[in-house]
Amino acid sequence: MKEIRLTAESINTFLQKKTEAGNKPETITEYRRILLALRKWMMPDTAMQKETLQQWKIYMQSEGILAVRTINRRLTVVNQFLDFAGERNWQVSCIRLEEGEKAVLNRSEYIRLLQAARQMHKEQIYFIMKTICVLGVSLREFPQVTVGFIKKGRGEFITGENVRKIVVPSGLQKELLAYCARNGIRKGPIFLAQRGGDLHRVVVNSAMKQLCQLAGVNPEKATPSCLRELYEQTQQELQENISVLLFQYYEKLLEADDVTAAWEGRGL
Repeated sequence: MKEIRLTAESINTFLQKKTEAGNKPETITEYRRILLALRKWMMPDTAMQKETLQQWKIYMQSEGILAVRTINRRLTVVNQFLDFAGERNWQVSCIRLEEGEKAVLNRSEYIRLLQAARQMHKEQIYFIMKTICVLGVSLREFPQVTVGFIKKGRGEFITGENVRKIVVPSGLQKELLAYCARNGIRKGPIFLAQRGGDLHRVVVNSAMKQLCQLAGVNPEKATPSCLRELYEQTQQELQENISVLLFQYYEKLLEADDVTAAWEGRGL
């Protein structure tokens, strides 16, 4: 049975061709990250076979973590690699996007929403959006975003049977504590409704959508769930980038071993 070895050498050769074809450095970085993510999933084997990409597609769908567009982007990149390797018949189709599928907020749009909130002097919604996107907090968890928690900078959020560890980056910590000082919030939840109750999704959605025209963002993307999806996507990309760095370090370690202990005695 024919197979294609997804090795560092084959990946580098493919990326070199893409560089020569005029692809931008950030595109090359993304291609490398995706191919190494596939390689990591395949480990300890590095041999792709005809059904490998289809199996990865099914796995990513069943895992339920990645957005459909993210999965399709991965499939597109691997399809290009298969074309480069001379096996177009191993390519798989992308997942069909259903009509009305929820729009995906990207980071530049998120930044524009923050800028719009700042320009419109909407301080509370600015920090609500930032807290969701930086910490991955759901509206149900907001009562646990207290002055004491932010001062401590870390802890656990408990929702039902789920326990989630949270670490507050220092930049957000300083901003939130300054926000509390400006608004006389000394203890308890930082974000409350006007009458003192918990935040309501409808109110947060409405406040976000008021920013959309100035921000140039589709109102369908201005929701807390879209902010959380951006957080999750960012975390996934960071984990993949870490995997790339670990793999590259491991390759260098093996090369150093081979210099002195390879069977063919490259160091002799």
